[in-house]
Amino acid sequence: MSTNYLSADFVARYARPPSDTTVSQAISVHESVRDLLGDTEYATILQGSYKNDTALWDMNDVDIVAVSKGLVSCYFTGSTPTNGVPWADIFSRIEKRLQADTRYQGKWTREDKCIRLNTGVKVDIVPAVRIGDATADPIAIYSFRAGKERKNWPRAHFDAGAAKSAATNGAFKQTVRLLKRWSRCWFSDRKVAPSYYLECAVHAQPNTAFFGNLARDFVSVAAGIGQLRYGSSTLPRQAGEGNLLAPDEWPSAQFQQFQQTLHGASVYAQAALNAYSEFSARNQWVAAFNGQQP
Repeated sequence: MSTNYLSADFVARYARPPSDTTVSQAISVHESVRDLLGDTEYATILQGSYKNDTALWDMNDVDIVAVSKGLVSCYFTGSTPTNGVPWADIFSRIEKRLQADTRYQGKWTREDKCIRLNTGVKVDIVPAVRIGDATADPIAIYSFRAGKERKNWPRAHFDAGAAKSAATNGAFKQTVRLLKRWSRCWFSDRKVAPSYYLECAVHAQPNTAFFGNLARDFVSVAAGIGQLRYGSSTLPRQAGEGNLLAPDEWPSAQFQQFQQTLHGASVYAQAALNAYSEFSARNQWVAAFNGQQP
């Protein structure tokens, strides 16, 4: 296999991380929200692509989990604490603090699982309650659409990603960013291949699937994902419990559309690796990304 004609720099442009300026802006927003909530009542945790270093260059959102230290999940513990508070009120407590701050007044909306704050950088504040200690995973978050609580493992997710990145000399996170960019190129409906599921699918691949050559890693990881069989294979969370190949997680039709499209793209990507001219290599690689340039 020759990679002489497929420029590593060209491939890497598809997986560019956010600029230092964007990261600095995100840090500033996180710190201001953390200061607003304080550390007496809340434990604030960063999660998502910004925290896990898997965001693309145009990142404009930050995910912050706000764990109410004094509240415990009745659903997951079976307890009936005297300080039990409805989820609508748990959201409302944070919303009132935002509304009282002139920087954020009128700039927030309540969404399914979060409070979305729009200040240039979009901030999703995810209200949560503890299951055990407020400083340990899992914690409980709530979906108004589903009408129930769900477990969440933001700290463990970060730790698992960091460990995988170290074990693959950084190739894991680069490959996640590349798959995210690839997904954008093919699916206008982001529900076909949500970022979280993509990251878990890449994380599930053995360390030997990563070579430190981003184009080869794309082909190798795609081959591994292609071996998954809905109904018989297991796709674990990067951290936590459950199988993501389930109707209430990654529905069969969406997963199979993702899997089939990825297989077709990997054929073009392999052709790019085998090409005998730079012109051909680039054309094949661009075809793998639905004709979109980096």
